[in-house]
Amino acid sequence: MVTYGCLTLLFLFVITKSILYYRRRNHIVAPQELDAQLLQLINHEKREP
Repeated sequence: MVTYGCLTLLFLFVITKSILYYRRRNHIVAPQELDAQLLQLINHEKREP
């Protein structure tokens, strides 16, 4: 009985991780866009003395 509970939790975990992976896969930022965003963040950052 405990084994079935563990298998159920494992199955739910795998399903959850798969759904999250496929959602994030669609929102991947291109390297050029990432570089542009990082440069923009660096340029707008205020420096403290």
